[in-house]
Amino acid sequence: APGRRLVGLDGVPVRGQDLEIGSLATVFPEGDEGSAQAQTLLIRVPPDALQLSPDRQASAPAGYIAYSKLCTHAGCPVGLYRADEHMLICPCHQSTFDVLRGAVPVFGPAARALPQLPIAMAADGTFTALGDFPEPVGPAFWNLTE
Repeated sequence: APGRRLVGLDGVPVRGQDLEIGSLATVFPEGDEGSAQAQTLLIRVPPDALQLSPDRQASAPAGYIAYSKLCTHAGCPVGLYRADEHMLICPCHQSTFDVLRGAVPVFGPAARALPQLPIAMAADGTFTALGDFPEPVGPAFWNLTE
């Protein structure tokens, strides 16, 4: 939800200074620590390396970008990061997502990008959500209705 801070599993707000370029952290909306569907990857890349549309670029302050951690193929947690290639990999079926280009899939069975969480950095270096994920998280079949 808008205005909710990004925190670690311990509930402590994550600060930009906690992440070096090329690193990532699993974060949650404050109050939902440990929620499987809310888990998000906060990744720091060189700001000039991102290749996003202007609206998505505005939601990735200073090279910090947040994506759902749930693979869009089968819902496994995407947690392997090849920092030198800027690729996220799902360990279940090896779907590979390009972090710099909006986490679009470049290999494997996933057919859609990982949703990007729009975030802002506060003056104290913490992060807040500007809203919810604009697309459903996880695989498409989770969102089917009978």
